[in-house]
Amino acid sequence: MKAIYEEILALYKKKKIFYTMTSLSTQIGEKKLIGREQLKKMELKAGKKKLPFVFTEAEEKYFIESINDIPIIVIAGGGHVSCAIARLAKFLEFDTAVIDDRAEFVTQERFPHAKRYVEDVEAALQRDFGDNAYYVIVTKGHRDDFRALSAVLAKKYYRYAGMIGSRQKVGITMHKLEQEGYSKEVLAQVHAPIGVPIGAITPEEIAVSILAEIIEVKSAFIGDRSQNNVFAAMEKISAGQLKQNAALATIIDKHGSSPRGAGSKMLVTESGEVFGSIGGGAVEFAAQKKCAEIAVSKQAAVIEYDLGLQNTSDLGMICGGHVKVLFEAVC
Repeated sequence: MKAIYEEILALYKKKKIFYTMTSLSTQIGEKKLIGREQLKKMELKAGKKKLPFVFTEAEEKYFIESINDIPIIVIAGGGHVSCAIARLAKFLEFDTAVIDDRAEFVTQERFPHAKRYVEDVEAALQRDFGDNAYYVIVTKGHRDDFRALSAVLAKKYYRYAGMIGSRQKVGITMHKLEQEGYSKEVLAQVHAPIGVPIGAITPEEIAVSILAEIIEVKSAFIGDRSQNNVFAAMEKISAGQLKQNAALATIIDKHGSSPRGAGSKMLVTESGEVFGSIGGGAVEFAAQKKCAEIAVSKQAAVIEYDLGLQNTSDLGMICGGHVKVLFEAVC
């Protein structure tokens, strides 16, 4: 496997969020890691607030994206709402972890798919759950809510922090945190009261409102992508469990109606094994064949697929729009 992908996999396994820039012009497919500060400068210059995007500098074009491990929802509190959140999060392909100091609330039966921590909530939240973590605070009382939120805000990086409660209860907690030295700007980023206001009453409805808000935040960070199956396959290649050359297809731009957005990925081996997706249908079939070619030739390419009516005889699509796809060999 290429050295850059070995480096990417190492960071991926450490559950770190990081950023890459890939050349789309003179050295198509040439890739390197960039830091958050460099990313911020590119975002400012490009006028972009959402990854991924194409950045142009001195007539050179680069595809800028974030690479993320599987997102995890960390639930502080093991009550009925927490159970509903964990069930829905599993359906939506999030990892989950639940924390409560009451052992009877954090059982295998209540949380069959979550990592479980029977610990003091503040102590448990000292753990590193990775950069791609979404914290949901639904503890048994005001005191633990305060301690949990304080522990989350002390972390260097996280995707989301939300706390359940009435506006009065939230106001009291925020006032105490402000007295502890947290700025109004930091506290304003906390989603409290938590969830999208849909009139939720039951635990299941509340879970839907919370997960809807988390999905909105997640999409604002990373857009539409299908990375996890792709990177699982790369790990097998790196470990020698999948001994084949492979190529990666990534949507770098889309306009109009198409099933998947920029950042969506598909890995294809030279024998035709497919991991991930860039949208299915005739375009994906054409991209699979191109990937198999590039896995052997090692020549990166950018190809645009038109989904408009004028090409329905070729692609069998009537949805309109087009997608631009970057193809690159990974080994």
